[in-house]
Amino acid sequence: MAMFTPKPLAQSCPLEDPAGDYKTARRAEQFRFSSRAIYFPAFPGTKYLAYQALSKALTRNTSLSLTGCCGKALPVTRLRLYYDGGEFYQDFTFEKQAVANQVLDAIAAAYPELPVQREERPQSAI
Repeated sequence: MAMFTPKPLAQSCPLEDPAGDYKTARRAEQFRFSSRAIYFPAFPGTKYLAYQALSKALTRNTSLSLTGCCGKALPVTRLRLYYDGGEFYQDFTFEKQAVANQVLDAIAAAYPELPVQREERPQSAI
């Protein structure tokens, strides 16, 4: 169905066959990633960010407040991907740091010249 073919977030680097690439993608929590792109849910279907459009990738440990401004927090890892020359970015939030690192490793393997920064401190609720 052409209506639900994954759409590119970065218009500068669309994939030739995003539907076929999506079928080969592995799951990483609520996202999927392949050797060419990362896919994420968007209305009314799925969007993707091709690795060739990226200008920088980094992970940071942070937390999400569970009760508003004060109180308990859930530790998460944010993967931020800058694209289109660093003018725009897309954040991906992962519950487990190991999963975020797995996606970052796949991006670094597919696009070795990409500058990558990795959070080294362990996850903890801030």
